[in-house]
Amino acid sequence: MRFSKNIASLVPSATLAISARAKKMSAAGESVINLSAGEPSFLTPDVAIEGGLEYVRSGKAGYPPTPGIPGLRNAVASYVNRTTAHAGVDPSNVLVSAGVKQALFNACFCLFEKGDEVLVPSPYWPTYLATLELAGATPVVVPTSWEDGFRLDVSTLERLRTPSTRGLFLNSPSNPSGDVYDRDLMAEIAAWAGANDVWIISDEIYRRLYYEGESAPSIFDVPHESERVLHLDGISKAFSMPGWRIGYAVAPVEVIQKMSALQSQTTSGAAGPSQHAAAAVLSSPQRDDIVRDFRDILRRRRDTAVEALSGVDGLELRVPAGAIYLYVRLTETSDSMSVAEQLLVQEGVATIPGEPFGTPGFLRLNYAVSDEELADGLARIKTFFS
Repeated sequence: MRFSKNIASLVPSATLAISARAKKMSAAGESVINLSAGEPSFLTPDVAIEGGLEYVRSGKAGYPPTPGIPGLRNAVASYVNRTTAHAGVDPSNVLVSAGVKQALFNACFCLFEKGDEVLVPSPYWPTYLATLELAGATPVVVPTSWEDGFRLDVSTLERLRTPSTRGLFLNSPSNPSGDVYDRDLMAEIAAWAGANDVWIISDEIYRRLYYEGESAPSIFDVPHESERVLHLDGISKAFSMPGWRIGYAVAPVEVIQKMSALQSQTTSGAAGPSQHAAAAVLSSPQRDDIVRDFRDILRRRRDTAVEALSGVDGLELRVPAGAIYLYVRLTETSDSMSVAEQLLVQEGVATIPGEPFGTPGFLRLNYAVSDEELADGLARIKTFFS
């Protein structure tokens, strides 16, 4: 069968594929602990449920506006203004999409094209590379090291910059490592990008899941060229609403208009009940308490996982400052794909190997599961490595 060149290099999401396999094994009656999926285990907050139900009960079923319902765009603008140092976000700067992946797709197709190069620090979320390639742009991987905490170095950015460099992806806290860029580094990166007319695409979906404060440093917390910055976030992680599929982009009005036009020809507006649920939780007086409660539980689970795996032969790890993952380094092999396969088959624990993230020799473990699942999964991992 012949397919277009548009998808010649496209492969399925490795993270979703492994999670799907784990779920299939579990459905077949096998005992599987799924630490692969990038989603928290908490129930949807009540205030969000009520917001969605109120809309459903109203009987309304019209197509939502493509860029998002006014109530949600207003709520996003207020939320960003209140949780970052940047107080200039207007609802017209906001585009609501069916998850952050949709917003990322829109941004890449509107800003980049064939001949453009976009810098992507490793380890990276695999979707960054796939989306850039679909847009025709060339991803340029920026190496970092475990020893330096995967810290991005501006001198490396400058060394890799060419006349074709048009963009830079940031993801802090990081998926998969949980590492966080401090404010000084964020400011240094922003200054470098502004001086070189480079777009910053800052994926901050884990921004509020930060264990050393209320929020990890944002690109909106430091001086930046506002006309060349695009901020991505959503409700899936901090509010534990992954299946509701609501993400958003904050960018200059002209960019939002172009992204909205593209979205109007693909998915159109995100689902109405989901938008109303998201608006309810983002505008709720309980909003920050919800995040704080989730974060406290996640911090405890993180510490449990670190304590359980510290000292296990064959593993090296450090305490992540944010996100919901341990990124464990294998000390006796760099073939993490084989290790992840053996761990799933022999012990029934699903993890994500480092290869899809551009860093072979690591395993990503999601500790945002129930206490019982986490304890069982950690015990199985210790058995496997012993």
